[in-house]
Amino acid sequence: MFEPTVFALTEVRGRNLATNTVGGVLRAVMAFQLFLDARGIDLDTRLENCSLLSLGEVEDLARVFRLPFAKLAALSKAAEQNAPKLVSHEQARMKVQQSSQDEVDPAVAATMLRYVRAYIQWLANERQSRHSFDPAAAARLSDSVRLVSKAIESRVPHKSGLGALTQREGLAEEHVTELMRITDPGSPDNPWRDPHTRYRNALLIRWLLYLGLRIGEVLGVRVSDIVVCRKEVTIHRRADDPDDPRRNQPQTKTRARVLPLSATLVAETQAYILNYRANLTSAKKHPFLFVASRTGEPMSLAAVAKLFNELREKAPSLPESLSAHVLRHTWNDAFSAKMDSAGVTPESERQARSYLMGWSPTSDTAAAYTRRHVRNKAKEVSLALQHQLVEKEKK
Repeated sequence: MFEPTVFALTEVRGRNLATNTVGGVLRAVMAFQLFLDARGIDLDTRLENCSLLSLGEVEDLARVFRLPFAKLAALSKAAEQNAPKLVSHEQARMKVQQSSQDEVDPAVAATMLRYVRAYIQWLANERQSRHSFDPAAAARLSDSVRLVSKAIESRVPHKSGLGALTQREGLAEEHVTELMRITDPGSPDNPWRDPHTRYRNALLIRWLLYLGLRIGEVLGVRVSDIVVCRKEVTIHRRADDPDDPRRNQPQTKTRARVLPLSATLVAETQAYILNYRANLTSAKKHPFLFVASRTGEPMSLAAVAKLFNELREKAPSLPESLSAHVLRHTWNDAFSAKMDSAGVTPESERQARSYLMGWSPTSDTAAAYTRRHVRNKAKEVSLALQHQLVEKEKK
């Protein structure tokens, strides 16, 4: 399709955004096009008449975008079927319950709606630039764009407050100890048999746990990014890296930065490179640090997912929530505790965390990564307050 392609190339790809982001935008535009087809909406004709969507259609769009993406593809087919048959009140109630259970995460629906809003705004601007609308028509189109944009934004779903009880948190201290024990290459409970796999997986988990990196950042690290003499590693942003043969390239979502490495982590990394990675011929053909055990090719995101699946299955003492990103949360909990014990001011802590995590200096993202630490501190204060009130009653 011509217009979605131009939009993706100029407004999305032209900004040097990552492949995953471009794919997300295109999926949202695809879903929007399916919605238009299913509802019989000719957007080109409406643009010619300087109009867009009605408020009812925006409401319908917001409702449809709460469906799983697989179901969106069936919209056009559903539109071709006959009118729905009359159903009983009980059947209708069951249908509503079932549809509510099939809804996607609110954050997914919100992102898709915002992408579609940007696409609609671009369509209107592009149409105005190609056609010489008279001032009255141009004003009508601008008003329509403003009303539709406002209507979409007001219908962007927000996270439920109940979700705070089930949001992702870091590991408890006892689980961190157990994870380190099980993944130690010499542990009898280590779930892997191949020596390279054992050592690589142990090192990968320590990179995640010690540095708080995203998995895409770890898999993107090259051997040349590590400066042994300075005990440092540079985390680069390399969107759509031509030297990366992986079809689904790991991405660095955060800012580039230089991170310090402990002497222990440097030594373990050097040992992996010299004693295990160097034995795989194909590993010499690319620069990436972590490689597949059999082929020597750069380790994939799917291989990391399999690693954590095997850990959860074969080590029942570890929590079911264990994942690469949970280790990022765990690092943030440990960082908060360290800053508290060192008496660092909240502002200095925020700036240090933002740098190490690759966030903007003014970012508020830390709140999503410190839930366990904040909850534990709140519990301590609550118990201290209760103890104080009890002692006061005794007096």
